[in-house]
Amino acid sequence: MLSYFFLVFLLVQLGIANPANYYRSRVAYFQDSDPNGNFIVALKIDENDGTVSSPVRTNTGGKHLAGLPLAISQDSVVVWRDFLFTTNAGDNTLSMFLINPYDPLHPQLVGQPAPTLGQTPVSVAYSPQHRMACATNGRSPIGVACFTVSRRRGLIPRGPLLEIPPIPNSAPNPPLTTPLVSTADIVFNPSSTALFVSVGSISKQPGQLYAFAVDRFTGAVSNQPVVTTIPSLTLFFSMNFLGSDQRMIVTNPVVNATGAAVFDIHYPSLKATLETNIVIPDQKASCWVTYIPQFSRYAYIIDAAQPKITAFDPRIDQVKDVTTYQVPPNSTGNGGVDTRIDRNWLYLLTNDPSAPSVKVFAVQQGGPGLKTVQSFDIFSSIGKIPSWQGLAIWPSTY
Repeated sequence: MLSYFFLVFLLVQLGIANPANYYRSRVAYFQDSDPNGNFIVALKIDENDGTVSSPVRTNTGGKHLAGLPLAISQDSVVVWRDFLFTTNAGDNTLSMFLINPYDPLHPQLVGQPAPTLGQTPVSVAYSPQHRMACATNGRSPIGVACFTVSRRRGLIPRGPLLEIPPIPNSAPNPPLTTPLVSTADIVFNPSSTALFVSVGSISKQPGQLYAFAVDRFTGAVSNQPVVTTIPSLTLFFSMNFLGSDQRMIVTNPVVNATGAAVFDIHYPSLKATLETNIVIPDQKASCWVTYIPQFSRYAYIIDAAQPKITAFDPRIDQVKDVTTYQVPPNSTGNGGVDTRIDRNWLYLLTNDPSAPSVKVFAVQQGGPGLKTVQSFDIFSSIGKIPSWQGLAIWPSTY
C-alpha cells in the first residue's frame, strides 16, 4: 500500500497525474487592488452551470497604487497548472502562489513578493518550458524583469531590468492628474522562443510592439529587442496568440479607431506586420480579449467603456456577433476590466465602481452568441473594495 501512494506522489510531481483532472473543483481568481494591501479573491465555479460563489480572500503581500486607473491591464493575474502570479502596482513587486488542487480556494504565497526593478508592474507572463515568469513595469524605469520560478524559494531574479524607452512625445496634453503607464501587456509566444510587450501612446504617436528573443535551451532573454511600429495603432494594449507562434490579436482601445488588429509574426526576425484591422462597430475602448481554441473558435473582445462583447472568428478574420449585456441603472462604469473563457462559459469582471460584478455567460454551442447566466455582486459578497482587476481560471488550459 505504501508503494502505491509513493507511485501516485511521483506521478503528481512529474505532472503525469494531475489531481485537478480527478477533482471537480474549478476556481476563478481576480485581484482586490488596495493601497493598504492587495488580495487574491478566489471564487468557486460550479461544475454543472458555470456559476461562481463562495469567495475567499488571500493577501498577496503587496499593495496597489492609489488613483491609478491606467494601471489596469490584461494578465495582471495569471494561472498555469498550480502556479498563480499577480502584480502589485503600488509597491513594485510580483507575487507567486502555489494552488493546492485539493483546496484551490486557498492559494499559498511562496516566499516574499519580488521587486520588479521598475515602477508600477501591470502584467505578468509565465513560460513553463523555462520555468520563468516575467513582469512588465509601466512607469520609469520602464522595462521587463524576469524570474526563475521555484516551488520552494519562490521568485529568483534572472538578471537586470530589460529597459524599454518611452515613446517620444507620447505624453498627453494637457497632462493627466493620475500616473501614466506606458506598457500594457506581456506574453510569451506558445513555443516560448520570444517574449512580447505592448507599448502604448495616448497621444497621436503610434504604439509599439517589443519582441525579445528567448534562447530555446537556456531561457535567456535577449537585451536587444525588435521593435515594430504600426502607424494605424496608437494604443497597443492586450495581446493573445491565435493558436500558433505566427498570428496574434492586439487591441487598440481608442475612440473612433477600428478596435483591434491581427498581426503576422515573422521568424527569426520577430518583426510583426499587419494582417487585418478588425472593425468593431461603434467601439469605444476595446481592451480585453479571451481566446482558447479548445473551448471556442471565436475570440471575444471586451469593451471597457460600454456593455458590449464582440465575437471575432480568426479563421476568416471576420466579426460574427455582438452581445450587449445589462448594467445597473445609473451605472458609471459600463464595461469590463478582464475576461476569460472556460469550457462552455465566458467570465467577465465589470468596472462599475458602485456595483462591480463577475458576469457569467453561456457560450452557445457552435455559434458566437452569448447568453447571460449570472451576475455575481462583488460588494455584497466580500464588502466594498477600492478597485479590482485581473481574471484567471484554474485549472488552466495554456
